[in-house]
Amino acid sequence: MPSSEGRVARRAPRYGLRLQHENEKLRPERPPSLAEHVCRVIRDDILTGRLPAGARLTEAMVMDRTGVSRTPVREGLRTLEGEGLVLAYRSRGTFVTYRLTPEEAELVYDVRLVLEPHLTGLAASRITPETLAQVEDVLARFVDAMDAAEAREAGQLDADFHLAIYEASGSELLSVLRGYWARLQLELSERVYNAELPRQFLEEHLAIFDALQDGDADRARQEMRTHIEHGRATLVKALKGSR
Repeated sequence: MPSSEGRVARRAPRYGLRLQHENEKLRPERPPSLAEHVCRVIRDDILTGRLPAGARLTEAMVMDRTGVSRTPVREGLRTLEGEGLVLAYRSRGTFVTYRLTPEEAELVYDVRLVLEPHLTGLAASRITPETLAQVEDVLARFVDAMDAAEAREAGQLDADFHLAIYEASGSELLSVLRGYWARLQLELSERVYNAELPRQFLEEHLAIFDALQDGDADRARQEMRTHIEHGRATLVKALKGSR
């Protein structure tokens, strides 16, 4: 999954949130494999709209865009297909996926409302102080991005906040989440954050973090459920308005 590390200038924290100092980062990000590099470049092109829905992706085009050979390009495109960002047809080629309909978005949110509060409750019970500090750092930078009206950055940090929590759950069900996550972020970035910054999301994120900090699994589950229900209403309204 893409990371937003370092793109927003660090400012004084608000809401009592602490930003991690650079020398407090215990595990620097490892360089990606060539296939991961392909995923990052093409995923970013899709999420930012440089590659529009329905655009055809040839291996030669991706090789030229990423500067790598055919084998990692094929591996990267298979990963993006698993994330739902591209569709591969045996006789026609590979294309950027088409956008969700309101009905499809409702179905994705049906899954979210079952899975993600469960993962959040597990995270509240299992999260380590180190991981909690990482979640806090992401949330503090989300505050900065919202204050600066950086829509793209705020959208990515929103995703980073959720993923940091879900990964702290240690659940094998993360594989289910990864099957729809990137496709969902495409819709949220384009339909929600690029239209109007959803400032209520900030208050909901803070409530979720407080529950995690207190180790309160029941409250963490409920706060995440409330947040996802709000996100569902916001996205479906945006999708119906774009018809």
